[in-house]
Amino acid sequence: MTKVPTQDVKNPLIAMTQNDLRELGMEEVGYVRKYSVKGKPAWVLHAADGTALAVQETMPALQTSLQHHDLDIVSVH
Repeated sequence: MTKVPTQDVKNPLIAMTQNDLRELGMEEVGYVRKYSVKGKPAWVLHAADGTALAVQETMPALQTSLQHHDLDIVSVH
């Protein structure tokens, strides 16, 4: 059971439920990961929750696919 503060909080993240946190960024955030499938590279776009959304053989092909859907890739490193 998640406790939710009854007082006003300055930081709305403090009052979030586990479900709210789980869904945070689902429509805006994803990540790309490289895999090896049957000895060949595969680049996979995942939603924030880890769901695979798109697979391409090369990173440039994945980038082209994402741009086609008005999505951008940015590096966080």
